[in-house]
Amino acid sequence: MMIRAGIFASILGFLAGLAGVWTGLHVFEAEDAKADGLHEIVHHELVLSTRQETAIAELETAFESERVRLEQDVFDARQALGEVLVRDKALSPEVRAEAARFHDVMGELQLASLNHILAMRATLDPEQQARFDEKLVQAFNAGH
Repeated sequence: MMIRAGIFASILGFLAGLAGVWTGLHVFEAEDAKADGLHEIVHHELVLSTRQETAIAELETAFESERVRLEQDVFDARQALGEVLVRDKALSPEVRAEAARFHDVMGELQLASLNHILAMRATLDPEQQARFDEKLVQAFNAGH
């Protein structure tokens, strides 16, 4: 009986790990690719004024610390979810609560990323915004 419980716990831990890897690959890499593409456009395809360059550099510096903090929160929430899932071995109220917390912090990261994108866009003139918007739509439609 003890061996079966150990095997079950190992399988649950493995599955939780796979879920974390999948999330990392599909959520964060997709967000990073979108951000990289948009930053490429802003810095290399648009001719920015000195004022715009300075404003965007300040936005990027501020967002970087927020992004790092939020990514740590996501990591911590994912880890807590895995631990309670292995402990409870069922879709218990605690597992549901940790899953909800995990989704909440992922949502915070996504909203912070979107706010950053919109803040960068706000520094652009109307012609630059139109080009940025085209690339934004392409970035969000990539892979489909």
